[in-house]
Amino acid sequence: MKLTLRNALTLAVALVAAVSCTKYSATVKGNIAGLDRSGIVFEKLHFNRLTVVDTVTTDHDGNFSYKVELTGKDPAFYYIYRNGVKLAGMVLSNGEVVTVNADTLGSYTVEGSQESKNLKYVDDAFAKAAAAMVAVLDENPEDVNVQLSRIYINHKRDMMKHIMSNPHSITSATTLFQKFNDELPLFNESTDIYVFKSVYDSLSSIYPNSEFVLAVKDEIARREAAAAMDSKLESLAQQSFPDIKMNDINGKSHSLLELEGNVIILSFWSIGQAEHKLFNQELTALYEKYHDKGLEVYQISLDTDKPTWAATVRSQKLPWISVNDGRGINSPSIVSYNLEHVPTMFVIGRDGTFLAKDVYDVASLEPIIRKAL
Repeated sequence: MKLTLRNALTLAVALVAAVSCTKYSATVKGNIAGLDRSGIVFEKLHFNRLTVVDTVTTDHDGNFSYKVELTGKDPAFYYIYRNGVKLAGMVLSNGEVVTVNADTLGSYTVEGSQESKNLKYVDDAFAKAAAAMVAVLDENPEDVNVQLSRIYINHKRDMMKHIMSNPHSITSATTLFQKFNDELPLFNESTDIYVFKSVYDSLSSIYPNSEFVLAVKDEIARREAAAAMDSKLESLAQQSFPDIKMNDINGKSHSLLELEGNVIILSFWSIGQAEHKLFNQELTALYEKYHDKGLEVYQISLDTDKPTWAATVRSQKLPWISVNDGRGINSPSIVSYNLEHVPTMFVIGRDGTFLAKDVYDVASLEPIIRKAL
């Protein structure tokens, strides 16, 4: 058989295609304890979805080995599932041989890939925080919102530490998009844009075409556009502190900015903690002493049970503006004032500047108030 020029070109193209299809690959091997010739499913993570790659059958001892054909040189995220249960997660790069040992409940170890270890740390931390939130919601203690806030803040600090310690890890990009639900993303404060920019600057030179890095770039652009709009609105209002608008026990809306020109105590509290009753008694004495001289109190309840909150306000006969949006840990006021503790108070001067932040006891307030008035 003669090899014509056309046949030679066709063969060359086929060889190039074959080489290009197998240019990048990684091998995953290991053991799934308790499986006997059972199927496990490999799925690939894209930015916002999982797609099935292949089903692999273990041997009678639960051992398996699978060569993953990668679509490029950028690290790729893969997960192993069985019957809808995630057994393991990996970040695979070309040429890696990754060893996974897991059970059928989702507990696993991974070797041969530092990025896979980074992914396991991030995934485990998020699962632990989410489980802790569910446990608090199931128990429904009196200070449920305080406990949820603490879990949220601690997890965010943990993830910030991971990002700062691993600036060149692709897992830093995916960590930025963690969210407990659609209304509670982990990195949702306006200042978090600087975290996104830091991650993008670190990763864009290494993985410029990674869909996860490009997603970070898109998020930066979205947040910058939103910040520009917020800046325009803020300049129109000429406000020097973040405004809050909520309803009181009678459904009347009150804006924090309406009190501008006075010395304002911005108080955050929760009816679920017994010590807050004493806290309000002390604050009432301070309010009555200085109210005629220009002291105002704007108090926000971080409780979701609005009827009980309203009854508490009435029973304590609180004389100032008491408001609640019923959103608890999801209240925008938490983000606006970067809350970490409840109860806590801020003191805003007549000129709109902050005279004190994160004050936890009423006794510390009086010298500040007396000087400001």
